[in-house]
Amino acid sequence: MKIALFEGKMGIVPKYALPEENWSEDLLLAQRVISTPARLAIVGYLYTKGPTLRATLIKELSLDTSLVGRNLDQLEDLGILIGDPPRGERVGRSTRWEVNKDRYNRMAKALYDFLGIDLLQPQSKRDPKDG
Repeated sequence: MKIALFEGKMGIVPKYALPEENWSEDLLLAQRVISTPARLAIVGYLYTKGPTLRATLIKELSLDTSLVGRNLDQLEDLGILIGDPPRGERVGRSTRWEVNKDRYNRMAKALYDFLGIDLLQPQSKRDPKDG
């Protein structure tokens, strides 16, 4: 991962990490989904609870109306969420949002592979003495 350096009051410091050129589309999606707490909360809620209306997301996640709306649109553009009815047919109807499970599973696999986590192997428990 590349780090962008910026000069500030503290001198030259890393500001944020940039993705590598060889990152897969699925890994880039994971980076975009987990980049903000709101996106992560929305995708996590929809994955566990299933199709949900925007108003329910706002209430259950205690998030601002415009924040939820903006993130739903962005997540739909990324292909991780599916709206019913589809965009362009939403006049006067409430949209039910759900996770695109195929896209989600590919994204999760790419992230786990990148982190070196094998889902088939049980994770060893750390010894509390190791800190």
